[in-house]
Amino acid sequence: MLVYDGTAKPQIRPVQAYPVEQDGETAFVLVDPSGWAEATITVNREALFLLGMFDGVHSLDDIRAGYLAQFGKLMPSETLASVVEGLRQARLLGGADFLGYYNELLEAYRAAPTRPVQYAQSFESPEQLKSDIAEMLAQGERVESSGRRVRGIVAPHLDYPRGGPCYAAAYAQLVNTPAPKRVIILGTNHFGMSASVSATGKAFESPYGTTQVDVDFLERLEARCGDLRSHELDHAREHSIELQVLICQHIWGSDAFKIVPALCPDPCGPTGTAPWSGEGVDLADFASALRDVLSEHDDPSLVIAGADLSHFGREFGDDRDLDDVFCREVEERDQAALVHVAANGPTDFVATVARNENPTRVCSAGCIFTAMQALDDAKVEVLRYHQTVDPETQTAVSCAAAVFYN
Repeated sequence: MLVYDGTAKPQIRPVQAYPVEQDGETAFVLVDPSGWAEATITVNREALFLLGMFDGVHSLDDIRAGYLAQFGKLMPSETLASVVEGLRQARLLGGADFLGYYNELLEAYRAAPTRPVQYAQSFESPEQLKSDIAEMLAQGERVESSGRRVRGIVAPHLDYPRGGPCYAAAYAQLVNTPAPKRVIILGTNHFGMSASVSATGKAFESPYGTTQVDVDFLERLEARCGDLRSHELDHAREHSIELQVLICQHIWGSDAFKIVPALCPDPCGPTGTAPWSGEGVDLADFASALRDVLSEHDDPSLVIAGADLSHFGREFGDDRDLDDVFCREVEERDQAALVHVAANGPTDFVATVARNENPTRVCSAGCIFTAMQALDDAKVEVLRYHQTVDPETQTAVSCAAAVFYN
């Protein structure tokens, strides 16, 4: 028999709720976007309301009182205890049980020989992957300039079909160039636990081969700003870095360079570049450390920000259709931010994105900010802007291509 503790304050982990039709009524499937909890739970509208109060602040007694006020009926304590237990078993609640499970996953990740590139599995064959990347890159044009040395790029982290125009524009600047010794790849932490910078020392394996991490460079970074790998499990399912790894492997070969993979938090919230949890490295400190460690190396390095911009449409929470007017409004806002990228002004860039609480949900301000701070003496050229719009799903995402050079 389940024991009801009215003083307990359950906290649900970040989940996504997808509506489904069940027995003629709308129900909601709860999914863990990080993928750590593989089980799913289906709940009705009343239960979904309850979960809004599973915030670590409200006690079970508070939740029952809220339910009574909302629906005019009392929820039996045994029923609420059963809901809590179901969420716990599905790994959708935080707490000691989930932390133990998370640590097991972390140790398994660290013990594995490599970190497989999952996006490669979406292709029919390795040959199809390589053919599609080659076809995509063939659409790009290199910006020629005498004595110009590329030090970094901004490229999307959308899937290749949707982000192709900007991938092609950014990586055209690297095709037929010598491989750098290392590529610092800055990604976006979409679903991980860390509120700070999260790096990994795990090699990336794909159909092209295995690319090792420059552990010496990573340790130099950590010596300056602190531990960056306590939440490296965040990399296990994150796509924003592996999409860049595949293209770099295609251009130079998997063993011609090493990587330094780092996921960057969002600096547009109320705590700015400081982690909202109070734990971990400040993003601005990491960017400064990256700039300093880069300056200590005479061998060639490249910085890549794997970055998308706005996410808009009904599926992202906007209460309007994806018409031309809406798309132009989003482009105007994006272009206002890209003005500061072209000027290599990281602080002004973040301020522009954050204005009015980042209403178009730009997800990658952190890695773009870090690239600009780390390459603060570079010139920047914005090469292309692109929106991919799907009226059927009412989703749209924008992205850009840019190059940093001496």
